[in-house]
Amino acid sequence: MGSAETETETDDAIRRGDAAWERRAEGHHQAVAAPGPIGEAITAYEEALAQTPTDLEARWKLMRALFFRGEHVVSSHSARLRVFERGRQLGEHGIDQLSAGTNDRKRFLELSAAKLRAAVGEPTLGAEVLFWSAVHTGLWGRTRGRFASAREGVASKIRDYASASIALDDEIENGGGHRILGRLHTEAPRIPFITGWISRDTAVSELELCLTIAPEDLTTRLYLGEALIEFVPKRKQEGVALLRDLVQSDPDLRWLVEEKKAIADAEVILARIDG
Repeated sequence: MGSAETETETDDAIRRGDAAWERRAEGHHQAVAAPGPIGEAITAYEEALAQTPTDLEARWKLMRALFFRGEHVVSSHSARLRVFERGRQLGEHGIDQLSAGTNDRKRFLELSAAKLRAAVGEPTLGAEVLFWSAVHTGLWGRTRGRFASAREGVASKIRDYASASIALDDEIENGGGHRILGRLHTEAPRIPFITGWISRDTAVSELELCLTIAPEDLTTRLYLGEALIEFVPKRKQEGVALLRDLVQSDPDLRWLVEEKKAIADAEVILARIDG
């Protein structure tokens, strides 16, 4: 098969994946999605990546679809761990591809924003790969256990991948790189000499920055409200008000299942406070 024909086949598979992705909420019940549509998306993106293993779009969209399956379709611990492990592996291979020009992954991740963009060539695609790499690394680590993962350097990887994603394009996924950093500094345990750099102040500032990029994002509002309640006593009522407003919001139809989960999670936090 010629390169032009392969490219056409890859593009067609991505288009089929995109169409299935747009249908991912079909048959959902609250924050739980039906397996069919997202399964179709994953199959199509897998096909695209098998045809063209260097295609960054196919890679990050497959990682995004796997995230949705792990968060909103499968429920068992072992199944979720398999999904996030697959996503983590896809991310690791993607970062190897992005950093190939430097022959040094650590050096690549430490490049200045300008040099990082020059090294990647396609900043937004690179940002998406790094973003979803951070997501899967984090969820893989959380599923395995936060303290064990912190000792294995998972938190540092999430920080580095998210920071590089921000340097390439901080607006993707509604300010996603900032949201990841905010959540990381909220959830990661502070262990001396391992994750002593974790800062609850940074959790709040990164989430506030994320909210300036996408003020209506319910997941970011959930995370910020939770961080304020937990870490900033003088702003606790602000955090509570943020969550009360959130549960009265209508989810964005583009992220229907995802935002229904944010609303449900906010309701749980408020019930705990009110109870």
